[in-house]
Amino acid sequence: MVEIRANARSSGKARLAAQPYVDFLPIVSGWALPALDIAVILVLPLLGAALGQATEYLPRYLFFWAILAAFAVGLAASHGGYTTKERWGQGGIVATSFLVTAIALLGLAVLLNHPGILLRHWTLPDLAATPVLLLLIRVALPAHAAAASAGATLVVCYDRCPPDLALALAERNLPSRIAGVLYLSAPREPGAWPELHDAAELLQNFSGQIVQDVVFVHHPALDAFDHAPQKALLQELLTYPARIWLAFDLTANLPEMLCARTGGCKLVPVVTDELITSRHIVKRGFDVAVASLLLVLCAPLLGIIALAVRASGPGPVIFRQRRVGAQGQSFTVLKFRTMRHAPGVAFAQARLGDARVTPLGRVLRRTSLDELLQLVNVVRGEMSLVGPRPHAPETTVEGISFENALKLYRLRHRVKPGITGLAQVRGQRGETRSLTALEHRLASDLEYIQNWSVGLDIAILLRTLPVLFGQANAC
Repeated sequence: MVEIRANARSSGKARLAAQPYVDFLPIVSGWALPALDIAVILVLPLLGAALGQATEYLPRYLFFWAILAAFAVGLAASHGGYTTKERWGQGGIVATSFLVTAIALLGLAVLLNHPGILLRHWTLPDLAATPVLLLLIRVALPAHAAAASAGATLVVCYDRCPPDLALALAERNLPSRIAGVLYLSAPREPGAWPELHDAAELLQNFSGQIVQDVVFVHHPALDAFDHAPQKALLQELLTYPARIWLAFDLTANLPEMLCARTGGCKLVPVVTDELITSRHIVKRGFDVAVASLLLVLCAPLLGIIALAVRASGPGPVIFRQRRVGAQGQSFTVLKFRTMRHAPGVAFAQARLGDARVTPLGRVLRRTSLDELLQLVNVVRGEMSLVGPRPHAPETTVEGISFENALKLYRLRHRVKPGITGLAQVRGQRGETRSLTALEHRLASDLEYIQNWSVGLDIAILLRTLPVLFGQANAC
């Protein structure tokens, strides 16, 4: 347990002591609280089933509760139910999300003529008792456990951290555990937090633990740099699932009494929660549910396409290729083979009328049926149903790689690549022949990232089929 205090700074005068802010090491991972809430929601119906409340509607009843638990936790997560540190606030969001979801699903069950869910004797008592349990579980947890899922904070500074940084984090309700500090110059003195050696080590924290906030500490010395290190790092961080803040130490410019009460360090948001990231729990839940359902429904079609590809000529049925995914990490994308098998041939982007494409491949490419296998990538967590289309690392436009052609191109790696996207439904698909075409695609991708919602994903999915059969620019 580490105790962090705001250091008093004054010129000979005693400063009012700031209240100590206690930073508990997390004992609950980012997924533990949502999993715990799902267990709490399911415990009463499962207990009732175990005690012999069996009817012919029991399977439907348990399925209803499983769906209810998943959507309630997803709704709570999208409204900050697992990021706020206040236990009653967390419990209230989760309980309210449960009630809203329950009412919506019960109304849907009535409309779909499934009265068996409502005929069970314990349905209404279970629905009434579960929100109470969700609130009580927050009281039963230790004070720091309810906030532990908020993760950790990383700090980038020149040679020192503001002494009131802990108070500034608490004021903004940010995770108080500082996982590491990256100094851009030699530190004045050893700090209380772990020191990071370079930017690469800072970025590694995103895969090793739950980091959702990065604080850049402003320093006048950085303004004199032609190529400020923090500017390059900031551009890199924009591709990661993080909120970014700028810290100012205003102690010398604030009245002593105000500094004593609130601290002299103030945080200004640069990138906050309005931008979707690859870790968004609601988007991930939507992807898994819809992709799994589509895989089941499309299984016969997948089998027919596989047989047709096998009969179309020699070579594997499934084409595997490395593509660039979230945070610039590569993954293997799955597609049905649409070109003649030519092992050892160097990569070349498919072009309109490409002679390498088989007759069957032209049909599959025009309708995008060759990409149905990417539903497997979605279930595995490498892709999303909707997002920027992934590209091969070797892809170029006008002789320049996509990554180097446009300064903001890496921003699209903030989310997982998608099977379809806003650019695709606007007809921006197929070969990228010019920088202007790449700029238009990037503009659509960034617009999607900035305005994401489940409703937008659904709208893009619904618009995808007409586009697939109505566009003539697929390679």
